[in-house]
Amino acid sequence: MNDQIDIEELIDANIKNNLEGDEMIVPFNTNIPPKWSVSLDDNGYKQMPNGIEFVHDDVRNIKLFEDVGTVEPTPLFVDKPFGVGMGTMQKLDNYRALISTHTGDVLNCRPISDTYKLVNHSELFEKQGNHLQENSDLPLNNVEVIDRVYENGRRATRTIHFNDLKMDVGQNDLVKCRLDVFNSVDMSWAFQVFSGAYRSLCQNTQVFGGEKAYQQKHLHTQNLNVDALLNNANTSLSSWNKNQEQMSAWKVSPISDQEFATFLANTICQVERGVGSRLVADSKYKVNQKLLNFMTQVFQKESQDCGRNLWSAYNTLTYWSTHTDAKYTDINGKDQTLGETKSKHTVQLHRQNKVRNLLNSEHWQELERVA
Repeated sequence: MNDQIDIEELIDANIKNNLEGDEMIVPFNTNIPPKWSVSLDDNGYKQMPNGIEFVHDDVRNIKLFEDVGTVEPTPLFVDKPFGVGMGTMQKLDNYRALISTHTGDVLNCRPISDTYKLVNHSELFEKQGNHLQENSDLPLNNVEVIDRVYENGRRATRTIHFNDLKMDVGQNDLVKCRLDVFNSVDMSWAFQVFSGAYRSLCQNTQVFGGEKAYQQKHLHTQNLNVDALLNNANTSLSSWNKNQEQMSAWKVSPISDQEFATFLANTICQVERGVGSRLVADSKYKVNQKLLNFMTQVFQKESQDCGRNLWSAYNTLTYWSTHTDAKYTDINGKDQTLGETKSKHTVQLHRQNKVRNLLNSEHWQELERVA
């Protein structure tokens, strides 16, 4: 069977079924070709009905996204149609238009709010390439990278096939490990990351022909941390490849919110001295309630995609170990930050050691037995 995904089906599926919040659904107009002009012969680009595709073998190659150019916010004005000052231009506060630095044209999309976090495609995929080269032990010498841009660069996808990492899903049917990233600059897509060994994604983002190791989706808000999400996906894929049997067992080992919260209270959220609160009046240890709230929220979010199981618990722990400046909204609706005063790499090393010890602890083994 062909292990290339039908990216067009996946794109349409995400538009129809996989967006939420203020990410507006905008259908593709397949009759309008891109305004920007490229030489297909010189660059190896392939023209598609609604965009351009570039297939290559270098995770740090972002040429297509650079050629498309970036977009920048620009002030938005409206013509006052009647009343005092009729016919004058009035600036629209809190919203901006987007202008292409490549063509100078204003994008034909809804205005973006001041709270929208714009991440240009070239910036995003440069970060991903750097993460893979510097922070991952995945084999990069034999990869196939499929870059695609749509609607004059408003949306983009990247699929990386790791040709040296294959999985037999039955009857000698091999699928390759892969990473998929979706991004938009016009609020039409949430930022999404998938990793695992699968042939394609169905409309509800379930996998076909393999296993999905990691999935995360985040709206383009100020809390969007692209670096952390990309790094988490890389780590998950690497861990999945080296420990397939263990990871598969965790993914079918259910645990409840209460069981995971108790595990946290007895381990990384435990406070022997200093600031903290007791979950029950006669408990021996205090608990870092702020950290506990954060961890349980991450677990619930991971569980939306992977279920309430040890795999989601594991991803929650690795999320905490890499997000040294994580932001979240507490149960009272207030914005909170898990800030650290030490340097980032020192904090990450400390947390990673904690997670490594936790996975070998009696507390984690007890979770495995309960599950």
